[in-house]
Amino acid sequence: MGKLLNILTLVGLVYFVYWLFKRKLKQRQFAKQGIIIQQQGMRPITLFSIVMVSLYAGYMLWYLFQAE
Repeated sequence: MGKLLNILTLVGLVYFVYWLFKRKLKQRQFAKQGIIIQQQGMRPITLFSIVMVSLYAGYMLWYLFQAE
């Protein structure tokens, strides 16, 4: 399960970087057209950190209950 968690973490990180890069390019494209998009809600890194902490907490709980 530890190896699977590492792979999922890596896939999530790669997808997050791809999404962030795509989002930044789209914002620059809109800025060239004169459209300014204000950021609303939580920042993307905050959402990613919440997902990662939840994933590791779930893994710790799973490991704790499997040890019995």
